[in-house]
Amino acid sequence: MSPRALALIAPALLLASCTPPVDVDAERDAIRAQSEQWLAMSRAGDAAGVAALFADDATLLWEDRPLVSGGEAVEAFLVRDFAESGTDGTFRADRIDVAASGDLAVESGTWRGESQEGRYLTVYRKEGDAWKVQADMSLGASPNGGAPAWATTQLATWYELYNARDGEGLSRIYAPDAVVGGTAGARGRAAIARRFRDGWAESDDTCTGAYDDFRMVDDLAVGSGRDVCTTPDGQTTTYRWMSVAERQADGSWLLIRDRGVEMGS
Repeated sequence: MSPRALALIAPALLLASCTPPVDVDAERDAIRAQSEQWLAMSRAGDAAGVAALFADDATLLWEDRPLVSGGEAVEAFLVRDFAESGTDGTFRADRIDVAASGDLAVESGTWRGESQEGRYLTVYRKEGDAWKVQADMSLGASPNGGAPAWATTQLATWYELYNARDGEGLSRIYAPDAVVGGTAGARGRAAIARRFRDGWAESDDTCTGAYDDFRMVDDLAVGSGRDVCTTPDGQTTTYRWMSVAERQADGSWLLIRDRGVEMGS
């Protein structure tokens, strides 16, 4: 390699070595705080404040609405939306991913309005020291993934018993030979009750959640959803789960398989 080439490469390597590493956790926390600020301003009907979070060339696309481009257009859109739909809606992030470069991030979560709910995806771009919304997309979904009344009631009872630390009551939602967890999970009601009690001993959390999707085939029903569990000190963890229920001879439904995994922050 020629001396000239080395003279060009050496400064580049020195510059790269001096670049501080990105604190991904800190950037994720910053986006989560900004998302919470977005919600607060939305609840206050502050269209200008929300629009200021968007980049000048940002795009906004909500289901059954025209594509909106640019900060001024976003503000005008939000003024109309707040007037037509109100400001009582809410949304919550369940996943935020930040690129290792520290200049791009994606947030996904759920939203709920007066009579609708759904999921959203927001793309952020770093501009200087600030995160700006580059794109925001939203889709509606059937409440509780379209689950029938018996399934939503059963799920509500599940959370009520879980938060009450009633392992025996929880186990009766499951069939006698049900399995909770993977291939090495707890089988049978006694083992299932013990599994929950062991879990409570490790983490004193309170959970809520809903179905994202629900399907029925003859006497089997498969549902998937997510839990949001919060400890007394405010730490929140999101889990994705899938359960299978089977119709019993008396027409009732009991869970026969149930498994959840922790999602990334």
